[in-house]
Amino acid sequence: MKIPIGLNLEISTSSCHWQEHNKEFKDIITSCCALICQNVNEGKALNKFSQIELGIVLCDDDTIQKLNNNYRNKNGVTNVLSFRGFDQDEIEIYLRSDSVAPFRPFSLGESYISFETMNSEAKASGLTFNDHFSHLVLHGILHLLGYDHIQDNEAKIMEALETKLLANLGIDDPYAA
Repeated sequence: MKIPIGLNLEISTSSCHWQEHNKEFKDIITSCCALICQNVNEGKALNKFSQIELGIVLCDDDTIQKLNNNYRNKNGVTNVLSFRGFDQDEIEIYLRSDSVAPFRPFSLGESYISFETMNSEAKASGLTFNDHFSHLVLHGILHLLGYDHIQDNEAKIMEALETKLLANLGIDDPYAA
């Protein structure tokens, strides 16, 4: 699977735990991104851009706690945080319509994933590290594409999409009761 030619996928690590625990993280991120670009309408729309950047930052609990506190006024850790490059109007114009994107650089945004929280969640749920990591990568990118789970109807849509994408990777439904 390939990502669009104009998509610049920037992957960075700010925690040594990622490289110590899993050397495949770049391949997993690229596969998840490609899966979204081929199976989600907003992801397919990324082909319209001559230059668009997507950042994935693999961090630790300390970093994500500070971001969560500074930007969401929630003083605690979380598994994934996404910061959109597009506002809702731009998502509607560029990702959910047939509008042509202007020929200039864009940023889809950045998604941060915390090693300690993700790893402990995987263990507590009996999931493999890679399966839970894949889920959080997909989840974070879907947030950047305009999906959310605040309202129940939004959550149903986002969770169904995540379940479908994970099934393509051979990963069981994380929301199954």
